[in-house]
Amino acid sequence: MKTLSKTSAYLCIAGIVAAFSLVQISNAYAERFQVIELEEADGKAYLRVDLKTGAMSRCAEEQGVWQCKPFKDTSKNTETRFKNRIAKLEARVEALEKERDEAPDMADMEQALDMSEQMMRRFFGVVQDLKKDMAQ
Repeated sequence: MKTLSKTSAYLCIAGIVAAFSLVQISNAYAERFQVIELEEADGKAYLRVDLKTGAMSRCAEEQGVWQCKPFKDTSKNTETRFKNRIAKLEARVEALEKERDEAPDMADMEQALDMSEQMMRRFFGVVQDLKKDMAQ
């Protein structure tokens, strides 16, 4: 049985450690980024989304070289607009929940019942008129 020299053993261990490190790095990359294939007329392209920061890049082959170019936020106040929109929606939800929880006013209930009664009387009046017309 052939034994490895000390140097060969160190190189073998270093290679195993390096391979393990590459696997760990690729797993970390896979957990941090999401890649989405884009359908474009001029060839394949991909959208790379950084799930940690939200940054997005368009990756495509240009003149034989793959490059990823970041999308730039064209609006300067996107975060402010989102915060304002969220605040408005939260206020709206709160108002709707408060309205839902309030008991209906008795005057409103009486008015709704009166309107229902008038509609039913009118409907049955029309039915009675139709019966009279058909009997003649």
